Amino acid sequence: MYRTKNYRTGKILSKSICIVLISLLLSTALAGCYFFPKEEEVLAPPIKLPEKITYDTLEVTRGTIENVIRVNGNFVSINQKDLYYVKSDRLKEIYITPGQEVKKGELLAELENDSLLNEIQLQEIALKRSQIVYEDAKANYEIVGGSRTSLDLAELDLEANRIRLERLKTELEKCKLVSPIDGTVVYVANVRQGDYVNAYQTIVRVADPSQLQLRYSGDRVTVFRLGMDVVVEINNKQYEAEIVMTPAEAPDDADEETRKSVLIDVHELPEGIRLGQSASIMLTLERKEDVIVIPKLLVNSFANRKFVNVLKDDIREERDIEIGIQTNTEVEVVKGLQEGELLIMR
Repeated sequence: MYRTKNYRTGKILSKSICIVLISLLLSTALAGCYFFPKEEEVLAPPIKLPEKITYDTLEVTRGTIENVIRVNGNFVSINQKDLYYVKSDRLKEIYITPGQEVKKGELLAELENDSLLNEIQLQEIALKRSQIVYEDAKANYEIVGGSRTSLDLAELDLEANRIRLERLKTELEKCKLVSPIDGTVVYVANVRQGDYVNAYQTIVRVADPSQLQLRYSGDRVTVFRLGMDVVVEINNKQYEAEIVMTPAEAPDDADEETRKSVLIDVHELPEGIRLGQSASIMLTLERKEDVIVIPKLLVNSFANRKFVNVLKDDIREERDIEIGIQTNTEVEVVKGLQEGELLIMR
């Protein structure tokens, strides 16, 4: 009996110890949870309103638009002569320089003509001889009744020698370039003494500086028409002018440069204009007033479509438009925009 009682008592003691240990563990765990930081309450994210978009705008207005081409020309003489030889030979001498003033009839250049001068001297002697023979035959015929045949032959010989001399003198003149007008030498060919020059090669050009016209020969020459009014700007002053010749009206015997040029007569041309001086030429191809005009850079293109960005009720809107006159910087809008609307620039 004693032994059994001790066994039960040990069993109860073991259970008591287990309960105490479990209680201690639970107490420790609960105490640890007390030292953890308190979990914060999760807040809902703030609602961010979109920023308002702002645009730089331009108000649509009416105005005037012009399609103007602007080119440069140079003043040339109305009375200008290109001088050349009608035969090919070697050059003896050029007596003038560019810019030199010359008088009508003044000798400008010569071909080599020494042999021709010798022929002329010999022919002058032959003419004098035939003149003596003719006068002797005539006296003999009239005074002593000499042969009529001898007189006729002497007369024919005299006339033949006179014709030969005239021909040689004409050939001598062909060796000379003489100024046909009073003027200024504006061109001299790059040839020197002894150089071979070709027939019809321009050697010298003489121009009358008192009669000037403006000449343009650029790539826009085809837009000019005879009788068109233009504006010419000289030294920042504008003058009215008129087209007086285009390539279509150039004479058949004109030089190549003239056949590709436009000539312009400037009304009330100021004094002091020099040969070769440049001036601006302005030709108005199209002009409209009181129309809607906008900057060309605001027009967008896609395929065959042209459109602009319009601000309507603070909202960007693409608007198709039709355009009329165009310049380098502006366009006329004939359909799609109203005066007072706002165009978005950026």
